[in-house]
Amino acid sequence: MSADEITVTSKRCSTCKETKAVSAFSRDSTRKDGLRSQCKECEREAGRVYYAANSEKVREKGRVYYAANSEKVRERGRVYRAANPEKVRETKRVYRAANPDKVREKDRVYREENLEKLNEKSRVYRAANSEKLNEKSRVWQVANPEKVRVHNQRRRARKANLPNTLTAAEWQYAIDYFHGYCAVCGRPPKDLFKTRRVNADHWIPLSKGGGTTADNIVPLCSGEDGCNNRKGNKDPEVWLVLKFGKRKARVILKRILEYFELVKAKDKEVA
Repeated sequence: MSADEITVTSKRCSTCKETKAVSAFSRDSTRKDGLRSQCKECEREAGRVYYAANSEKVREKGRVYYAANSEKVRERGRVYRAANPEKVRETKRVYRAANPDKVREKDRVYREENLEKLNEKSRVYRAANSEKLNEKSRVWQVANPEKVRVHNQRRRARKANLPNTLTAAEWQYAIDYFHGYCAVCGRPPKDLFKTRRVNADHWIPLSKGGGTTADNIVPLCSGEDGCNNRKGNKDPEVWLVLKFGKRKARVILKRILEYFELVKAKDKEVA
């Protein structure tokens, strides 16, 4: 067998001195064996060291090259992304997870600079996918009834120019605090025939200046003979006396006001 017919299967790296398979080396047609003297791992490490010591120089070189070859670079990027969609998505996911603040700021700047473009893109997409979006919204609303209620309550407050800071977590805290029962009558949200449910009630009604905030929202039963239905836009203290009498009204009001004080104290701790 001649020397030209010998197949090289391994090579010793000139840097780490380890003998590795030829696949661990980059190709170099100028060398006799067609391989670079350093393995790929050592080349990458050398590149990292060089970049750390010459980062500005490397970036400037890249800017100059891009300015002179922008279309070529963009086309190369398009070809690579088309050929490696999964790899590109994974790289982006890892980067976003490692740099959330940087990504948020970049996204914010982009949205501000391209607001009209993004709005138009959104309008076109919604027009072309209205049925799909409506179905997706319907499924989400069925799966997230409490979040929907909070959203609707906040929307009502916004329309009335009133505070609307209630979050889904705060609403869930209210439900948990009253053990899932009505804060006024203490009935469970659903009876045997499922004629009642718990709704987020503005203790001070919107019509009387009460906002959609954690210290003004309580869970009241709604439906057949529900407290939420009967209370409506009435003054809560007057309504309690009319419905339960002075003695029981005082007990219920004390329980609800204690909850509001607890919520206010929690807000102060967070602040």
